[in-house]
Amino acid sequence: MSDVEKARPAPDPLIDEVRARRREVFEDCGRDLDKLAEAIRRIEAEHPEKVVDRRKAPVQRTKR
Repeated sequence: MSDVEKARPAPDPLIDEVRARRREVFEDCGRDLDKLAEAIRRIEAEHPEKVVDRRKAPVQRTKR
């Protein structure tokens, strides 16, 4: 097994689904980043309860 194969993470169906949905949304916006950003802002405005404001979210420290 090569180093590249060792470094490759195991397949994850959830990650694959998220990536597929991201590609689909980008295609729906005509592969236009401005339209994509506008669509994201519209969705955030429609569902503010699902938006996380990182400036207000508590910082979680991990133990080392």
